Amino acid sequence: MKKLTALIIAAQLFFAWLAFPRLPELMPVHWNFRGQIDSYMPKLQAALMMPVMSVVMAVLFAVLPNIDPKNDKYRLFAREWQIIQTGFMAFFAWMQFIIFYVSLNPAAKMMPLMFIGLGALFILLGNYLSKIRQNYFIGIKIPWTLSSEDNWNKTHRYASWTFVAAGILTLAESYFIWYAPAVIFGSIMLATVLPVIYSFLLYKKAAYKMKYVYAALLFVILAVSLLRLTGPEDTWICSGGTWVRHGSPAQAAPSTPCR
Repeated sequence: MKKLTALIIAAQLFFAWLAFPRLPELMPVHWNFRGQIDSYMPKLQAALMMPVMSVVMAVLFAVLPNIDPKNDKYRLFAREWQIIQTGFMAFFAWMQFIIFYVSLNPAAKMMPLMFIGLGALFILLGNYLSKIRQNYFIGIKIPWTLSSEDNWNKTHRYASWTFVAAGILTLAESYFIWYAPAVIFGSIMLATVLPVIYSFLLYKKAAYKMKYVYAALLFVILAVSLLRLTGPEDTWICSGGTWVRHGSPAQAAPSTPCR
């Protein structure tokens, strides 16, 4: 697995070296929820950003087990620890590809590509969360899981399902592109908030009350969907002499003057 880690970093550096002459002087490195570029970086920094993040990730994953008070637990999930590390680094490599691709193809849409990587990462994490044992650096580290090994194990088994569900939802978004902020928020809700609530209810010995949480969540989803379906269509609106995006229109802003 360590060889694979080194291979990913080497591949990122080679890709950066190979693409560097063709990259623009300023490269997009951040997008808002609408998929619009809102931050640029000089190409040297942008080309090396993701490889550097991979190196930092590799160092952290090597050091953290040694300084964790529960370091004896890591041998119980050493394989999963390495797989999760590799998953994050693969995600950084994918983000590097996206940054380069969009830099060289300004008309390309970034959001579908990003959702593919994010969805795959969620699914990977979901598949291995249940095997993570108590520690202070990875997993759902809240008072109730850290104070009870049984609570930790049950919460992470539950979180495995929510992370996989969030990953599938995000992958679906990469194809349909319905409403990115809602999907991202929904994925975070599924992957993080529900396990926290579940852990608390386990602590209170009231896990059966999760059905009320599901009912409330279903109500919110239905309400948002209804507002979405009955609200104004996605379009561009002329406001103050400028075309303003309303919703998520598939077309570019009108070329005619806004009056």
